[in-house]
Amino acid sequence: MALFTHKTLQFVRAPDENVFIAPFNLIEIFFLVLPFEWWLPSTTYEHLNNKVMGIIYSPLLLLTAFLETRAAHKVIHNRRRGEADDDAVEEWEVFERREFLGEGWEERVEVARPNVEDEAAVLEVKALRKEVRKLEGLVQRLVDGEEKGKGKEDS
Repeated sequence: MALFTHKTLQFVRAPDENVFIAPFNLIEIFFLVLPFEWWLPSTTYEHLNNKVMGIIYSPLLLLTAFLETRAAHKVIHNRRRGEADDDAVEEWEVFERREFLGEGWEERVEVARPNVEDEAAVLEVKALRKEVRKLEGLVQRLVDGEEKGKGKEDS
């Protein structure tokens, strides 16, 4: 698995070093690429691009840093009091305190689980054999019923 991941990541890369996420890519196109990229020297354009990225992304990064720091302070405070790191109860934890395993969850999973041990053709043949056995039983009962009917008519 690790070799496959390594091989995949070798061929996956960003198209360039300065990637603007949407909708900031519009700023890149209309205010950087079209007016400046074609005539500015590459080092000057890279410097301008880095400055614009810094201006655009700094508020987002500052907000993220603030939220992460606040969450870290809550964790430290809770650990000092001997509580769990995050004592906030989430919506999915409160939702009727459902016990999925007690509600037939295992049966639902078992029904939906694919059979990977046998080939699909083998499973089809097994299903057809069951149906043939049922048909044989029905035909046998029909034949037995006709024989009994003939026996009654003869007497």
